[in-house]
Amino acid sequence: MRRVPVLVTSVGGNVGQGVVKALRAARRQFRVIGIDMEPLSAGFSFVDAWYVTPRAGAPGFVERLEEICRREGVAAVYVCSHAELVFFAAARAELEVALGATVFVNPPQVVAIGSNKWRTVEFLRRAGLPHPDSALIDDEAGVGGLVERCGFPLVVKPCVGAAARNVFTVNSLEQLAALRQLIPGLVVQRCLPGEEAEYTAGTVSGYDGRVRAAIVLRRELLQGTTYRAELVDDESLTRQVVRIVEALGAVGPCNVQFRLVDGVVCPFEINPRFSGTSGIRYLYGFNDPELVFALLCEGEEVGQPELRAGVVLRYWEAVHIPHATFADLRAARSVPASRVASPALSV
Repeated sequence: MRRVPVLVTSVGGNVGQGVVKALRAARRQFRVIGIDMEPLSAGFSFVDAWYVTPRAGAPGFVERLEEICRREGVAAVYVCSHAELVFFAAARAELEVALGATVFVNPPQVVAIGSNKWRTVEFLRRAGLPHPDSALIDDEAGVGGLVERCGFPLVVKPCVGAAARNVFTVNSLEQLAALRQLIPGLVVQRCLPGEEAEYTAGTVSGYDGRVRAAIVLRRELLQGTTYRAELVDDESLTRQVVRIVEALGAVGPCNVQFRLVDGVVCPFEINPRFSGTSGIRYLYGFNDPELVFALLCEGEEVGQPELRAGVVLRYWEAVHIPHATFADLRAARSVPASRVASPALSV
């Protein structure tokens, strides 16, 4: 069977590596080409061919991408870094013509909402959907009202950020004032109940914005990343997630993180992209990289897969590249040519 060439960006990150894992587990046979700006990317050891590229949007990036796609005959591009979304979303139509490939990225207006937590709250509010009571930290009147309504503790996080960086729980006005001085662009939110039960949901939507498939997982976090998850079989929760994603207008992959408030889904983050949990969802029978490829690249109608109940426990992995040094790898991987993945041993 012919293997379909697809390109995965940012294979040095957990999202890119998760997408590669899902593609390896797919029913279709894929030839996976990985790109990353870091020559020491561990992801280069898990793909069929790899290329070092400039940062997305930097001078020479598009030309390099065109060269790779022509050489490899790439059918589709999986955008896997939060930092790349704005560039690929804005340039998608032109890139698809230039690359001769389908680019899996959400529309610019969807990316703009999902990339900013304040815009996410405003979208949910305007759509009449549940959302955490929030205020921008520089809005002293708004923050004062939030304190009156919700009291302490409150959660403070960057409007634009990822991986739980600069996320704080505060217990006083003095702590809020200190953060206002130290870190710009923060949003203050009600501390949602149910810390012991946090959820992550994934969906796949078509060009018409209609959700074709969804999965809901209860999760436990370690340093902002899901490291334990169990399948949640609850049609009510799934319907609520679908309503949110369809109101957003997502195309392709979308991830909703939420807690339950009186049994109602209350999202605190929406990531309109492939997720770090794409690398475990396929274990439940939900292979969103393959579903998105079938739906958006091949025009094949897809539906809700049959999910396998269970628990997923994550663990650390390592790659050993024999007889190599940092300097050797940096020098070898700086050559602007395709390479077969280095022999590696997972330990």
